[in-house]
Amino acid sequence: MLSAPTLIDLHRHLEGALRVPTILELAARDGHPLAGAADPEDLLVASGPLGGLVPFLTKVDAAPSAFSRLEDWERAAHEVVSDAAADGLSYLELRFSPWFVRQESGLAPEGVIDAIVDGVSAASRESGLPVGLIGILLRDLGPEQGVAQVETLLSRRDVFCAVDLAGNEAGVPAAEFAPAFARARDAGLHVTVHAGEAAGPQSVWDAVTYLGAERIGHGVRSVEDPQLLEHLAARGITLEVALTSNLHTSVVPGYREHPVHALLAAGVPVALATDDPRASAITLSGEYEAARHQVGLSEDQIELIRRAAYEARFLSPGESLVQ
Repeated sequence: MLSAPTLIDLHRHLEGALRVPTILELAARDGHPLAGAADPEDLLVASGPLGGLVPFLTKVDAAPSAFSRLEDWERAAHEVVSDAAADGLSYLELRFSPWFVRQESGLAPEGVIDAIVDGVSAASRESGLPVGLIGILLRDLGPEQGVAQVETLLSRRDVFCAVDLAGNEAGVPAAEFAPAFARARDAGLHVTVHAGEAAGPQSVWDAVTYLGAERIGHGVRSVEDPQLLEHLAARGITLEVALTSNLHTSVVPGYREHPVHALLAAGVPVALATDDPRASAITLSGEYEAARHQVGLSEDQIELIRRAAYEARFLSPGESLVQ
């Protein structure tokens, strides 16, 4: 047993955790299209299953272009970490793509990193919440930009603990990003990869085989391949499972049918995560309550999940790269 209850989120997107009131305030300031929308919250928050990953990503991606200044991203990062601390988290790994922010805002990715680090660092010091940062490579930009995205992260190597691959899983195969991830691993970064959500178990195999994934973002479709389950369990590769997000992306039909039951039964390490708490209108503490009362996990299973999250974190207890 852990000595005390722990709330550890290993998979939270900065862009998907931006506060709705802040989004709308900045949109009004700059005349952003969200300011004139009839129901802007409907564009920003999922209220039920959306039929796929891409419609859900549309909710996530609707907000960042309203953050047009570097100080907006500093504020955003401060608010997101403060919200995590207010929910009682004891450790957070926060991920973002500086190249995506550049695409949405025109801001230099290096400046975006610096602004986010300033915001995270201030909130981490104020709250005492240790934070690790994960840099995201976007599939959608193509593998020819993969190494360039990694080099941007490595220009600020000391503030990142890991690298991730995210975006539409039906797009470019993970194997084509192998050179970029080799560069990241050579620089000492840990690796987590989005896989096994919109795409099937082969995407998880590819993430592990070609990219060196130590953890998998989502990975719930691993249950479709018993051999993969055995591999994940034997290697201790943790799946970052987001229950409500999986409902919103229609990866699973309902809480009770969530494959977390089969994953745990197969001995696969599972850590509960929020994914995009603003887009799903959730908190991590709420996800644990959903795990108990809607998914139907036992207290022993909950404790197993807490332990897996603790053991799978990329930083040591109390360590924070951005303090």
